[in-house]
Amino acid sequence: MTTRRTDNPDAPRRVYHVLFVCTGNTCRSPMAEGILRKLLVELPPPQPAVSIESAGTMASAGMPATDPAIAVAAEYGVDLATHRSQTLDPQTLERSDLVLVLAADHYQMGRTLGVPPERLYMLQTFPQRPNNLQSASISDPIGGDRGRYEKAFFEIDEAVRRALPEILARAGIRNHEAT
Repeated sequence: MTTRRTDNPDAPRRVYHVLFVCTGNTCRSPMAEGILRKLLVELPPPQPAVSIESAGTMASAGMPATDPAIAVAAEYGVDLATHRSQTLDPQTLERSDLVLVLAADHYQMGRTLGVPPERLYMLQTFPQRPNNLQSASISDPIGGDRGRYEKAFFEIDEAVRRALPEILARAGIRNHEAT
């Protein structure tokens, strides 16, 4: 097993796996995945060894992100055009170092599937624990108008930006400033 990255540029790199979870994996979690990808690419070199994916608790595998999610994300430089949904499964959870969920029921599903509490968090309050899981949920925009998608995108964007320094720290990356 390799060690996590330190300030030593010759140290072996271990990839840190982040998983975002929502219901259908066509709106919220793809937005979060795309936002984090964009933020990591914008960091100065060297690029952090972080792998990002998303899944849905009730997803049908292989579905694209919804058209409104693609459109809203594109306005802010986040490309969801090639996203394809995947169903949350034990293997995906097992390979994830950090599981960030978008709603209370996703958190409960993670606990039911055995994700250790130290790896499972609500995105909205990460790295803190919310007093109320429901109040830390980001509403699902599916079937809503453009305004609902924008509201969800902005909430997710703010939460991912707030989480970035802690994600980098947990990945053992200390020489980057979060944007």
